[in-house]
Amino acid sequence: MTCLEKIQVVSQQESAVSALDGWLFTDFAGRDNLTKDLLQLPVDGMTTRRWIYIVPPVGEPQKILHAIEPHVLDSLPGENKVFYSSQQELKTILSQYKDKTLALLWDCNLPVISTVDGGFVTLLQQQGVQLTSAANLLQRYRGILSQASINSQERSAALLYKIIRDTWNFICQHYRSQEPLTERAVQIFILEQFVHYKLTTNHSPVVAFGANSGNPHYEVPEDGGRIAQEGDIIQLDIWAKERLATDEDGSVSASIPAYADISWVGIYGKTVPQEAEKRFAVLCQARDSVATTIASAAAQGKRITGAELDLQVRSIIQEAGYSSYIKHRTGHGIDTEVHGSGVNLDGSEFPDYRLIMPGSSFSVEPGIYGQDFGMRTEIDIYIDQQGMPVISGQKFQAANNLEFSIPQQKILTTEEQP
Repeated sequence: MTCLEKIQVVSQQESAVSALDGWLFTDFAGRDNLTKDLLQLPVDGMTTRRWIYIVPPVGEPQKILHAIEPHVLDSLPGENKVFYSSQQELKTILSQYKDKTLALLWDCNLPVISTVDGGFVTLLQQQGVQLTSAANLLQRYRGILSQASINSQERSAALLYKIIRDTWNFICQHYRSQEPLTERAVQIFILEQFVHYKLTTNHSPVVAFGANSGNPHYEVPEDGGRIAQEGDIIQLDIWAKERLATDEDGSVSASIPAYADISWVGIYGKTVPQEAEKRFAVLCQARDSVATTIASAAAQGKRITGAELDLQVRSIIQEAGYSSYIKHRTGHGIDTEVHGSGVNLDGSEFPDYRLIMPGSSFSVEPGIYGQDFGMRTEIDIYIDQQGMPVISGQKFQAANNLEFSIPQQKILTTEEQP
């Protein structure tokens, strides 16, 4: 399926539930990488003027081009072209879409997809164009996984859980031998496992000891970071995907693999402090409530938004007395990118009011972060065609008879070797 065919399919799906006359794509001077990626345009193509590409749910797309750059969209389907060389001419062309509802990469709640500049938004509104966010279209276009991508995520999740097991064994060996262990040493061990299992990632994993675990996006410094001390909380957060996967037709491609993204908590010692146990129990309750709520809604024929799920998780943490310890949303969409185009579980940071759809996938990673230590527990969920949640990687637990549960239900200690 070409990008135009896919855009029109998702536009038809969306227009069946909301008013939509087309999806408007635009770029000025090559600034919008998201748009170029969606339309599969050359990343190094030289443009200095604005171009516009309007795709209706049915029919031929419209190209609006500057007269001195008439060929910038030649790689895209469509013979309908109109040219402008002044702003007044552009306004006249756009006025033909007065009272038409066009979707745009523009959303007041989701800045990650808001790549269209405000000046052009104002220009469209001045010509009477009715604008709507393309967030739902983007979810349908990129945030819904094929069965091949879901299978790939399952395999990657299985490998990540195995890597967690082997990483904890590595940590336990250092604890027993009393050989100094740095955050960097653990990070390198994990990256070596990625190479061994032919996984790829866009960033090094989070490995945080002690108070460093209170920083959700902690970066291990060049000097190796903290040396593990008795009683340190150890936070591991790893994400990766297969380099290649096979689709339903037998084609092998790098565009099929979907990310898996998990977090695990342990302690560099033989006993878990009471406060750590308390915080972790709250997080497990909050995390597990997501799948329960989705399953209940599906059983009743209802769908739920990412914002609703995030607010539910927050309320559990807040009622336990940790309101000020929350630093981020509950989860993010996952697809071929680790932070994907589907629904985020977010009702506070960047509220996401999109409905969770079959085929979508997302992380569930509530965290509690204090100055003494922090922790989060993270799983991935994908939604099957009946709307039911499936926790990625649980098949691995059954196949390998693991002693620790998926999802994690207790903090690991160095006496426990999974």
